[in-house]
Amino acid sequence: MFQPLSRRVQAVQAYSTLGAALGFIILSLALTGCSPHGQSSTIETGETPPHPLAVAGSTSVSDSLAIVAMDLPDDIPVFDLPLTPDGLPALEDLESLYSQTLQLVAEQSLGLAQDHLFLLQENVALLSDSPADSLYNGHLRGLSRRTLLLGGLLAEQRAFAGHPLEADSLLAVEYGRLENFAFPDSLVPATGLTLPAFTADLLKVDNRAVQKWETYFTGRGRRSFQTWLDRKAEVDSLVTAILMEENLPPELIFLAVIESGLSTRAVSSAGAVGPWQFMSGTGKSYGLNQTWWVDERRDLEMSTRAAAKHLKRLYDQFEDWALVLAAYNSGEGRVARKIRQHGHDNFWSMRLPSQTTAYVPKYIAAARLGQNPEAYGFQVTPRSPLAYDVVPVNDATDLELIASCAGVPARQVLALNPALLRGASPPKMKNYPVKVPVGTGAKTLAALKRIPKDKRLTWRRHKVQRGESLGVIARSYGTSVNDLAKLNRLSDVHLIRPGDQLLIPMPAELADSARARAQEKGHYVPPAGYVRVSYKVKSGDSLGKVAQKLGVSLTHLRKVNNLHKTNLIHPGDRLYAYRPQG
Repeated sequence: MFQPLSRRVQAVQAYSTLGAALGFIILSLALTGCSPHGQSSTIETGETPPHPLAVAGSTSVSDSLAIVAMDLPDDIPVFDLPLTPDGLPALEDLESLYSQTLQLVAEQSLGLAQDHLFLLQENVALLSDSPADSLYNGHLRGLSRRTLLLGGLLAEQRAFAGHPLEADSLLAVEYGRLENFAFPDSLVPATGLTLPAFTADLLKVDNRAVQKWETYFTGRGRRSFQTWLDRKAEVDSLVTAILMEENLPPELIFLAVIESGLSTRAVSSAGAVGPWQFMSGTGKSYGLNQTWWVDERRDLEMSTRAAAKHLKRLYDQFEDWALVLAAYNSGEGRVARKIRQHGHDNFWSMRLPSQTTAYVPKYIAAARLGQNPEAYGFQVTPRSPLAYDVVPVNDATDLELIASCAGVPARQVLALNPALLRGASPPKMKNYPVKVPVGTGAKTLAALKRIPKDKRLTWRRHKVQRGESLGVIARSYGTSVNDLAKLNRLSDVHLIRPGDQLLIPMPAELADSARARAQEKGHYVPPAGYVRVSYKVKSGDSLGKVAQKLGVSLTHLRKVNNLHKTNLIHPGDRLYAYRPQG
C-alpha cells in the first residue's frame, strides 16, 4: 500500500528512515559476503577488492557536498560504459554499476562510491529522456528511485564519517529530491540512527522559506532579534526547565520568541496577550485567570506552564511538530480539517493561511539562529537568570506596600508581577502568589503579617453613577481630579460614563515612605490616632457650616478635601475630616 510523502518520510528526515532501511541491506551484504544479486563475493578480510568500474580522471563531486578526503589507489582501472547503437547505455550495465556502487558503500569505500554514483546518476538521467515501452520505463523508474536512495545513504555515510555538524547540508542535497516520491508503508527504519521527532520534523528542515527568515533576522530584523536574544538570556533557565518538566523539547522557547519577543506586555491586534500570546478562551481553559484585577496570561511562569500543557496536547493529537506549530498559530480545528481534505499529514504540502505557512519556517529560522547566535554575528551578553521568591498573599494588598515590606524599590516588585493589572493582589483570593526579589520572601511575609488586612490597600474602586462628574467623585473621596485622571489614565476628564470603574487613591497610612509620597502630592495625612469622619452635603450647607457640624476648622476641612480655591459645594457631595479617636 502506498501513501503520499508525509511526516514519516520527508526530505528533512529521510536519512532516519530510508537511509536506515538501506543501511540494513548494506550491512547484511557486508556481513554475509554476498553481492546484491546473491552471487558469492570474492572479497576476503584484509584484501583490497578489485574495482572494475571507475570514471577516468573523475575526482570531483557536487560543490554542495563537503566531501571527506580519502586516499585512492593509483592503479584503479578505467571503465568505459558500453553504449547501444542509439548512443545510450544499456539498462543492464547500469544495474551492474548500481550493484558495484552499493557494494562500495558497504565496504566504506566512500570516495570511489561517490565517483560511481555520479556516473550512475548521469546515465540514468540520459535514459529517462528516451522513448521505451512501459515495462522498460517501469524498470528505469525503479532504478532511478534506488539511485536516489543510495545517494542519500552515501551522503549520510560521508556526513558522519566527517564532522557531524556538516550533516545538515550534506543530507539535504540528496534527500531534497525525494519529496515528489511515494514510498511503501513497510519502508521504516530497520537499524542505525533515529532522530528525535522534533529534530526530524523541524530542525532539519532547510528550504527557501526558512532561508528567507534567516536572511530577515540577520538583516532588517537583526536589531529586534538581538533584543529577543538578550531577553532570552535572562528567562531561558526558567522557561526551558518548565518545558522539560513536561517532557517537551527545550527549543520550544523560540516559539515564545517569535510570538512576543518574550515580552510580558505584548498584545496582538486579535487580542492575544503575553509571552505565549494566549487568546482569552484558550488561556482560561488552561487555568489562566483574567479579571479586572489580574491577567495571568502576562505572567511568564504561569503562561509557560499553560503553553507547555497546550503544546503537549497538540502533539498527542497530531504527532508531528510542524503540524503542532501550525495548530498553535491557526487552531487545531483548522489543521485537522486540512488533513482530512488533503488526505495526508505533510504540513509542507498543505494549503493553509499564509500567516501559518510562514509561521513554521519563521520558527525554524529563529531556533536555528538562537541555538548558535555567534555563528550569525550576534553577541549575547550574559545575564543573571530570572529568580524570585513567592509570597502567598490573602486578599487585596498594594504592591508598593509589599515592596516596602521587602525593603526594595516598588518598581522591582511591579516588574516581577506583570499579571497584577492594578498594582495589587486580587481581593477575595487566598494565598495568591506574589513575587518578590530572591532572598526577600521570608522578610516580606513576616512584615505583612503585622499589617491588618483592612490597612493593606491604599486605594479603592468606585463605580460611576449617573450624574457624577470626576470633580464630584474626587471631592467625595478627599482627593483631586488630577490624581484621579492620572491613576485611571484618563486623557479627558469629562469622558466618564455611568458604570465605569475608577481607582480612588486614599490617604496613605501604611508606611513612612507612603506617608511622604502622600504629603508631596498634597494629600492630608492625619496625626496618629485620628479617625476619618464624613458628612453628606445638604441644600443650604456651606463649607463653614459643614466644618462646624464636623467639629473641625474651615482650614482643616479645605485641606482634607482639596478645596483650596473654591467655596463651591453641591447637595449630595460627601466631605471628610479627621478627629481624634474617642
